[in-house]
Amino acid sequence: MTRTLLIQERISKGLPKEDILEELGWEMLGYMKGLEVPELDLDTEGGWVKVSVSGPDEGIAENLIIKTYGKLPSIHEVKIGDTFKGFLTDVGKVGFGVYFKAFKEEKDALYPLFEMRNQLAKGMRLPARKIARAYGFVDDLALELRVLRKDESGVYVSLSPKQVAMVRGWMNRGRDVLFIVRATPKQVRRALTRTGHKRDVSVVRTSFLSHALVCKLGTQAKGLIPRLGPHLPGAVLSTLSPARVEDLLRSSEV
Repeated sequence: MTRTLLIQERISKGLPKEDILEELGWEMLGYMKGLEVPELDLDTEGGWVKVSVSGPDEGIAENLIIKTYGKLPSIHEVKIGDTFKGFLTDVGKVGFGVYFKAFKEEKDALYPLFEMRNQLAKGMRLPARKIARAYGFVDDLALELRVLRKDESGVYVSLSPKQVAMVRGWMNRGRDVLFIVRATPKQVRRALTRTGHKRDVSVVRTSFLSHALVCKLGTQAKGLIPRLGPHLPGAVLSTLSPARVEDLLRSSEV
């Protein structure tokens, strides 16, 4: 019997799907060493990665995949307080918040403006677009979310406590962050090796195609873009600068 599930990993249109799935498949097989799983197939459905696994240890393999990558939830199943991964979409296109792709269904989760202000702008009445730009939000950036509210019109989310703590940690330590989306772990590692910047950053993986490169003191994220960018064709790079965020917050106080 084959077990099939959708996981919390997305491959956007325009990316080399087969190459990405091959790298992801090899990574999964690495986690399954010692298990009897003769068949592991990966495909996509609605942009989400679909995994099919079969063999004597398929149940163990399925649980391992869910623990490592997360099972994609249904919008009908999630409850207030649930946490899961979401992928930013249509950033800057609306003024009342930002949307995340996070469910099997086509309907997206809304991170409303009032919650963006509470979590990211010290409650100041800043526009969603300015907050998103200051924090380097771009389409396909993966972040961990928490369900705030759910009603007939949709699901409203915030960043999870874990995600907020991570972002605030970067801010409090004054560390620039370079976000890289639409690039695999192997591509990110190769770019850092080729440019000699492996020691200048620590890599935080937020999904298979979404990474945060936390700069060490003395390294600026914007300075890494012209160095790493040529080695990451098709990727999107953006920066989170604590100094830029603080400037925005100070200007709003005037």
